[in-house]
Amino acid sequence: MTVTIETVAVADYDAFFAALREYMVEMDRFDPSAAESPFKVDLYIEAMLEDMEGRDFLWILQDGARAGFAIVRNLPDFPDESRMVATIGEFTVFPAFRREGVGTAAVQAILDDHRARGTYEVEAGILRDNFLARAFWARMGFELRFYQTARRP
Repeated sequence: MTVTIETVAVADYDAFFAALREYMVEMDRFDPSAAESPFKVDLYIEAMLEDMEGRDFLWILQDGARAGFAIVRNLPDFPDESRMVATIGEFTVFPAFRREGVGTAAVQAILDDHRARGTYEVEAGILRDNFLARAFWARMGFELRFYQTARRP
């Protein structure tokens, strides 16, 4: 099995965003506020397209077949802006490809790419209640750094 990452071509944006919409529905089960206030994925897509600086849309390929995707944002670190930090904001392996090592290989490919770029650090955002994702990223060597809290006024 060969797993690679590939930049999503503009011509493939419709397919990419369709996959993103399906993924966001799957993620709703990990977001306690989704029932009363569903995530507005089309606004999210619009916002990303309006601010593409440092943003990578990536296909995860297993033996050339689309097996998932990742969205990575690359920005200068604060306060040391000479260092770049990559944040994996969205990451999924499609159901038919899960439990085969595709996710592990894809993260390794992303890490290899960022090592070659000289990226200082790679972060991954996960939803609090997604225990499978928390365990996956921990197995990949990612450390929990902080929880972000929220409430309505």
